[in-house]
Amino acid sequence: MREPFRVTPKMYSSNPYTAACAYIDAGMSVLVTHGMNQHAKCTCGEEDCGSPGKHPISEFFPKGVHSATRSKAKMKRALNKFPDANIAASLAGLTIVDTDGSEGEGQIQTLNLPETACVKTKRGSHRYYMGELPGGSIKASQLDILTGATRYAMLPPSVHETGFEYRWVKKSPKHAHLLPGELENLRRVATRKTVEFPNRKVAKGARNDTLFRTACALRRHIDNEATILAAVKIINERDCTEPLSDPELRVLVNSSGRYNDEALFGPPEQREPLPMEFLWYPYIPRHAVTIFAGDPGRGKSLLVAMLVAIVTGAGKWPMSSEVPTGNRVLLLSAEDNWARVTLTRLLKAGANIDNIRVMHKFRSLTDERLQELAKYTREWRPDLIVVDTLSAYMGGRDMHRQNEVGEFLAFLNEIAEASGCAIVALAHLNKQTAEHPMFRIVGSIGFAASIRSACFLGTDPCDRTRLALAHGKANGSEKGETIVFEKIGGSRDSPPILRAVGTSDATEVEVCKVERGTVGRPVSEADEARQFILEFLDSDEPKEWSKVQRAAGARSIASPATLNLVRAEMAKAGDIVKVGKARNIRWALPQSDEDHE
Repeated sequence: MREPFRVTPKMYSSNPYTAACAYIDAGMSVLVTHGMNQHAKCTCGEEDCGSPGKHPISEFFPKGVHSATRSKAKMKRALNKFPDANIAASLAGLTIVDTDGSEGEGQIQTLNLPETACVKTKRGSHRYYMGELPGGSIKASQLDILTGATRYAMLPPSVHETGFEYRWVKKSPKHAHLLPGELENLRRVATRKTVEFPNRKVAKGARNDTLFRTACALRRHIDNEATILAAVKIINERDCTEPLSDPELRVLVNSSGRYNDEALFGPPEQREPLPMEFLWYPYIPRHAVTIFAGDPGRGKSLLVAMLVAIVTGAGKWPMSSEVPTGNRVLLLSAEDNWARVTLTRLLKAGANIDNIRVMHKFRSLTDERLQELAKYTREWRPDLIVVDTLSAYMGGRDMHRQNEVGEFLAFLNEIAEASGCAIVALAHLNKQTAEHPMFRIVGSIGFAASIRSACFLGTDPCDRTRLALAHGKANGSEKGETIVFEKIGGSRDSPPILRAVGTSDATEVEVCKVERGTVGRPVSEADEARQFILEFLDSDEPKEWSKVQRAAGARSIASPATLNLVRAEMAKAGDIVKVGKARNIRWALPQSDEDHE
């Protein structure tokens, strides 16, 4: 490369092909290597692969780095066939300083090298310089100098075997500096540092802070989560007057992973805008959380089935010629049974089940489970995560407190930002008639304030038999048109599907208008509770009453006292039946004569 390359916004993309094209435009020769699959194994299929996620795919690059190319068409073919693949750059005309650990970073400081474009790696960094180092590559303690056409380096957004995603360091210069002469004077330095553990008794009031700071300090030297936990556990048991419990300790250590030792304040790290990316323009942005809200029973589950089917390969977005970029979906569903309800809907909508992963058992997203979600997202890299419903997964957090809602959504946004995925969270609307739908989302206003996009599902004002999806909030793009759907088919054994039939000028206010006292709608809290119970129990699987109460509370349907009163009346009338005894009691709809045949 004759001219210094510049880190451009598209190099930050989570899409390997978009990033690869940006590297080619910058003059680099690139190649595609095997990546890591959802089981944290190299996609080459070798059980004991010696270079997981890093060796070239021989089908397209038979000579390894010597087959590196500047052909975008070749990159597209390779990445289409191997969607989990990583990308790398030939170091022809380039030199990188590869640090691996704190000692390597310390050597960089002693060399006083000029600042340059830099990639964050799992244990250190890659600093890029223009020109090849005379005499070839050099190995030092926790520091390598790689140079020349026989070498290559992994590029963002490649994924390390541990699940870590390579990324450009935002606070580093955007241009590669010319090769400094100091590198030729580098000599092997073998110094090792040990981690000093505190050797004093820690009072009860100082336990969390001391152990948290210790875990953060260990992360600068150790990259193994189990090792960090074991070390902190020893300090906890040896040096704390009243040690924390193991579950408390695990949460503390997990939380330390969200922090680093960078300055809290200072000049902006990112000085050039990054491109907005969308899963479905302009309704569902990537790198962010989108809320889909609507009244209970309005059809949100059918809408989700349609979205999942489209992403996993069923076709184009509604009223558009655009097809999704990516095909993986992670589904978290708190209310519907997978085998009896959700799977049926997805198959009817045309979803490819091979491209779907699920949360096997409903568990609220505590801080510890949010860490698990972040880790799984980094490893499997879904394009869409569906959270149904948002309030159900908040766990012990108070959905009516803005600070708790904001913190929860901030973590979800971090997961989306880090992985490049889109998160669609379902929410319910309350029954207030005079408020804008944005303020009717059940819970704190923090739900509406902490998201980038919000869509509202209701009825088409021109035809109340049809559904309408209105775009109520859009940060970073214009609002999309209101899309009108009709339900197709539907029977006892086969759910309906949604089909887009046109667009409308109706706003989210008109689509979500609450109609009181009309035929077929409940006019009292008891009537509303009765209708909700019938809809919620409308499946073949009996449900615990606690689940009915939680779901009704999330939708602001009725108080627990009203629900219990209505349950007693419905049970007496035979509208619902009790199944099982004592702790195993469940509730269901009565079976018809046909069910007994």
